[in-house]
Amino acid sequence: MEKWNQHSRLRTYRIIVHLLPVILLFACKQTASNLYTGEYQPVNFAKLPAEYNTPDGMGMSPNGDIILSVPNFNNTNLLERGKISEASPAFMAVIRKDNKIEHWYDFKPEDLHPLTGKVGPMDCEFGPDGNLYINDRQWFYNKEHQSRILRINVKDGKAVDVDVVVTGMLSCNGMYWKDSTLFVSESVLQKTDSGMYSGVYAFPIHELKKESPVHVRPFDSDKSDEHLAVTFKSFNRLGSGADGITFDDNGYLYTTVIEEGTIYKSRLDENNKAVETALFVKDERIVGPDGLIFSSRYQLFFLADFLANAVHAIDLEGKVYTLHKNGDTDGKDGSLDQPAEVILRGDELIIVNMDMAWASKGYAVNEEVDMEFNISKIDLKQK
Repeated sequence: MEKWNQHSRLRTYRIIVHLLPVILLFACKQTASNLYTGEYQPVNFAKLPAEYNTPDGMGMSPNGDIILSVPNFNNTNLLERGKISEASPAFMAVIRKDNKIEHWYDFKPEDLHPLTGKVGPMDCEFGPDGNLYINDRQWFYNKEHQSRILRINVKDGKAVDVDVVVTGMLSCNGMYWKDSTLFVSESVLQKTDSGMYSGVYAFPIHELKKESPVHVRPFDSDKSDEHLAVTFKSFNRLGSGADGITFDDNGYLYTTVIEEGTIYKSRLDENNKAVETALFVKDERIVGPDGLIFSSRYQLFFLADFLANAVHAIDLEGKVYTLHKNGDTDGKDGSLDQPAEVILRGDELIIVNMDMAWASKGYAVNEEVDMEFNISKIDLKQK
């Protein structure tokens, strides 16, 4: 009898092991399908003080904290309207695992751009070296190739100082580290009478470790800089093209073109040059695709729709599912208020509301920057 029980248990174990991949696949599909069963209601994740008048990019640190860029591009608009009495400098904040938010790095005088005296931190990502890389988008202060990529050097988990690693950009925006290569979207490469060029650059980390910064050449459609991986041409409606970037598990690059309302899929060669680029998503529900992430767990993309006050999920076939959409709001109750970036922390989809209505007048749901500054959250388990 004991031998029979052992044999029975062994046979049961083998059946479970054999069926485990099927069970897991079914569970993953069920998890994904739950996202499509109706609208989600965002809640207020964090109410921010006025010194956070324009939050933007988010990067997950090695210890699970989220670093938040605060460029405060709304300063001029709020000053002109008498909503604030003095400008708030740009800085980097941290969202701790207990949701406490505080300053993480305050830019020093030597970190500011020598011509503009300002810094405009946008998307940020931790590199394989443990340091934080940031797009310094100088476009709103100077449109003569003054945008940069910065590196905040981190020692023992603390931000220490800043190095400039790339110069010569116009309007750097989105950022993604794939292995040892930093991919950066350039929202403006060149404006012409027939439209606007934008694209994505690829910088190997060994080049970013040199003593002198990498300097990219001004765009030329016939002879582009060697770091340029892919180029897009749009119709210059909003004046901003390539924006959010991410990769799927198979190594394909995805790029949002915000003024077109499109997402493109690119296959890259071993030199990080696009050998094939095709339209991935063009859907009437997507108006201004901004920050884009891919979740291996959900096998879904999550997208912040800057112009439509919406957040969408997109499957690998390009099918769009709107998780939430609302009208013009101050976001006080957790509603979306020009969402620019999203990040996943477990089942929490954390959404940064940038609320930069003056920069998208006539194209966005939002009409005016309000004095409520906040971050929203959608619990993906709520359905």
